[in-house]
Amino acid sequence: MVLITGANGLLGANVVALLSKSNKFVPRAMVRRNANLLSLEGVNCELFEGDITNPEDVNKAVEGCCYIIHCAARTSQYPSSFEHYREANINSTRLLLEAGRVKGVKRMVFVSSTNCFANGSLQKPGTEEGGFMPWLKTSGYAFSKFIAQQEVLKYGEKYQLPVIVVAPGFLVGARDAKPSSGKMILYVLKNRIVFCPPGGKSFVDAEIAAQATINALHKGKTGQKYLLAGENMTLHDFFKLVSRLSGKRRLIIPLPMIFFKAIAIAFESLEKLTGKPFPFNTTQQKLLCLDNYFSNCLAKKELDMKFTRADVAVKKSMDWFKHNGYIS
Repeated sequence: MVLITGANGLLGANVVALLSKSNKFVPRAMVRRNANLLSLEGVNCELFEGDITNPEDVNKAVEGCCYIIHCAARTSQYPSSFEHYREANINSTRLLLEAGRVKGVKRMVFVSSTNCFANGSLQKPGTEEGGFMPWLKTSGYAFSKFIAQQEVLKYGEKYQLPVIVVAPGFLVGARDAKPSSGKMILYVLKNRIVFCPPGGKSFVDAEIAAQATINALHKGKTGQKYLLAGENMTLHDFFKLVSRLSGKRRLIIPLPMIFFKAIAIAFESLEKLTGKPFPFNTTQQKLLCLDNYFSNCLAKKELDMKFTRADVAVKKSMDWFKHNGYIS
């Protein structure tokens, strides 16, 4: 039995769907009570409703499981205050580590973030050797994921608990019910004029990232970190790809970094005046405009991660959105 937390999220749902077809592992999908389960529609799994920040729920969820894949996290970049992420991203991880040790799980796979690693360029993508970028301490999400990642590795070493860290790139694919990463695709599909920020991302097929995550249950080295990166593309090229696959021409207008910086500064000034948080600041502006490119060479070598084609991943996402009424 494999416990998957955050099982109705984009990565979690793809992990559960693949495990449900496997003869080797039986998935137990942990979701919040009254959660949206559209992403798990048609998937055969054991459903467990509970709160990952509740010790009693966590202990019950881990009971009888030989493996844990911890996908659940608060992923929004807003609000940026660290305290908004401590409970969901750090304390929940501690509970799962302790429950996993007590219950004798064989391995725990912690799903981290590429935000925990230094980015690279198209010519020299970032690797697992790249450390956390200090300026991201002002991102509650990024910093909380980094702290959780470090605690996982330290706990595993201290108590001899077999742990592995996987850090997916920008996930694209089916089962994005929230939607999360798919917001970018929907933005292009729903507008004839599209404004594009500078920078780029490592776009990875959610199904391929999910399979690599599952492979980490029995492949890879204990205590190792693996970047589950995909095809590195500028945002402008990605927007053009989505537009082309939709079959409708769109006007894509690149905007300079200074434009987004001005908006971020304006929002931060308003926040100081009103005392109310706004959904965009200079940290989020940097993340949006960053050349966020990574290599998956280690994951390909040790987790048998497959090659991602961004066009195939986008097509999966678009088909799923159409099928479920997100777009006509």
